[in-house]
Amino acid sequence: MNNTTDKKPIFKRGWFWAIVIIIVIGIGVAASSKDNEPQKVGDSSGNSEQASNTNQDFAVGDVIGIDGQEISVVSVERDYTTGDEFTQPSSGKEYVKVSLKIQNKSNDTKSFNALNWEMESSDGVIDDYMKAVLAQADDSLGSGDLATGGTKNGSIVFEVPAGDTGLKLHFKPSLWSNKETIIKL
Repeated sequence: MNNTTDKKPIFKRGWFWAIVIIIVIGIGVAASSKDNEPQKVGDSSGNSEQASNTNQDFAVGDVIGIDGQEISVVSVERDYTTGDEFTQPSSGKEYVKVSLKIQNKSNDTKSFNALNWEMESSDGVIDDYMKAVLAQADDSLGSGDLATGGTKNGSIVFEVPAGDTGLKLHFKPSLWSNKETIIKL
């Protein structure tokens, strides 16, 4: 009688492959994150520049290069109204419409999504556009893909404290990215 037990080699075990896949994904994300540093590449007047410091303050009109895209806040409309008497901000709040331009400067298709954008008030509260989803503009950013060289112009409406002068727009290029770009409005 044979007392040996049948053991599968380590490379045939499911948990081994799961760990290998997690390690490979982690290495890929870490390697690609170096290319995702936001950089100012110009301004709305068409002036191009290459940023030497990626930890700079961005403002309305700056063209920011990140993750193969160029993004910019084209305009900000305070106390935005939809024209619909039933869609009104909460008491003590106002709607702010932020108009954006996104260009795909990479050789790959890039996704865009209104969910990649959040608004921070001067008291440090960060909200997405869902609080004002009924107030979205006719030119809403929405979501989709941009082919190489493609451009998307669109707006997102946020509900913020009325008269808040310390608003900051946050952009994350994807759910997988730990990079965040902040634009002072």
